[in-house]
Amino acid sequence: MHKTARSLFTNILNRQRKPGLTGNMVFLLAAIGLLSLAVHSGYVTEHTPSTPETQPVETVSRFSDDDLHFYQDTITQLLLRHRFNGSVLLARDGEIILSRSFGFADFRNHTPLQPDTPFQLASISKTFTAAATLILHHEGLIDIDDRVDKHIPEFPWDNITVRHLLNHTSGIQNYMWLVERYWNQEHKPNNEDMLQLFVEHPRHLDFWPGTRFAYSNTGYGFLGLLIERVSGKSFSEFLHERIFEPLDMQNSFVYDPNRPEIMTTNRAFGFRPWRHTHLIIPDVRHDGVTGDKGIYASIFDLYTWDQAMKNGKILPEELWEKAFEYTTLRNGRQVRYGMGWRIQNFMDSHVVHHPGRWNGFRTSMKRFVEKDATLILLNNTNRNITHLVESLQNILFLEEINATEKAPVKEDPQEYRVLGG
Repeated sequence: MHKTARSLFTNILNRQRKPGLTGNMVFLLAAIGLLSLAVHSGYVTEHTPSTPETQPVETVSRFSDDDLHFYQDTITQLLLRHRFNGSVLLARDGEIILSRSFGFADFRNHTPLQPDTPFQLASISKTFTAAATLILHHEGLIDIDDRVDKHIPEFPWDNITVRHLLNHTSGIQNYMWLVERYWNQEHKPNNEDMLQLFVEHPRHLDFWPGTRFAYSNTGYGFLGLLIERVSGKSFSEFLHERIFEPLDMQNSFVYDPNRPEIMTTNRAFGFRPWRHTHLIIPDVRHDGVTGDKGIYASIFDLYTWDQAMKNGKILPEELWEKAFEYTTLRNGRQVRYGMGWRIQNFMDSHVVHHPGRWNGFRTSMKRFVEKDATLILLNNTNRNITHLVESLQNILFLEEINATEKAPVKEDPQEYRVLGG
C-alpha cells in the first residue's frame, strides 16, 4: 500500500467533493515539521502499541514501516489541524496501528492526557449495560423477554419487556425532564430515585412497546436498576466484578457524583471552549443515574473490550451475535439498533458502533466486524467529532475505498447529536 498511499488518499479526498479538501493534502505535507514540535511540546503523546495486554507481543505485522508512518503522520496532522483534544486508537487485523493522545485531561492545571486516562464514555456506556443484562440472561437469572415488572415490582408499566429496554422500543419518556421538574433534594438522584419519580409523577408511554424505535436514556437507566435488583449488587460493583476485573480493564469505573471523595482525579474532565480558554462543565443532577452513561474508560480499556467481543469473552459468541442483530418492530420493519449497539454497513462490512455525547465529552467506538478493525475516538472539549470519525475510517480503509468507484460512506450526523448518544 505504501507506494501509492498518498495518491490514493488524495483521490479519496477529491471524491468527497468538499471545498478545500485537496488543499488539505498540501497542509498535511507542509505540517510534518509541526508534528515533531507538537510531540516534543507535550501536546501529542504517542503510545507504545504493545501497551494493552490484548496487543500481541510477537507477531509479523501485515503493515510495512512506510504504511505505519503514513497512518500516523496523516492522522496526526488531521487531528492537529482540527485542534482535537482527546485520545484516538485505530486497529486492524488484531494490530494497533495508531494510538495517541492530544492535549489536556484538565485545562485548569494543564494536566496532559496519557494512555491510561479514563474518559466519560457517555452512551458507549450502553454497550456495557447491555452486556451486563445479557450476562444475567445467560445465567438464567432473567430472560430478556420477561416483563420488567417481574423483577422491579414498582415498575409503572406491565407491557414492557427487558428486550424493549435493550433496543429502545419501550416508549418510556425521558427521565431527565422529571429530574429537572421535580427533583429538589441536595443529592443527585440515583436509579432508584429515578424509578420513584416515575411512580410519583406518572407519565404515559409515547407509543405501544415494540411498535416504534425511539432512543431512550431512560430505558438504560432502568436496565441499570434491573441489574442491581437481580444481582443484589450496585451497578458499579457488578460491572467491576463481572467485566472490568476479568478483562483487566484497570482504568475503567462507574462514576458516582454523590461520592466525589472516592472518585479518582486521574481522569479527563469535560470542558467547553470559551473565548481563548476552556471552562469546566460541572456535575449535573442527571449524573446520578447510570447505565445510560456514567462509565469511564481509557482507549486501551475500550480496545480490550473490543477484543473481548471478538474472542467471545464475557458472553458466548451467540449472545454477542444476538446483540449485533437488527431490531425488528411488530410490523416487521427493521431498525439499525441491536442490544446496546447501533448498526451500520461500511464497505460491505457489518459495523457495530456507539457514539456518545455528555457534559463536554464526545465519544465514538466502532467495530468493523468482518474486516477485524476498530476505531476509538474520545474527546473532552464538547467539539463535534462526526467529521473526524468519517475521515478516520476513510483513512483506515483507503485501499478498499480507492478500489471502488463509490464515494466514501458518510456518517449520520443525527446519531452524534442525540444527548447521551
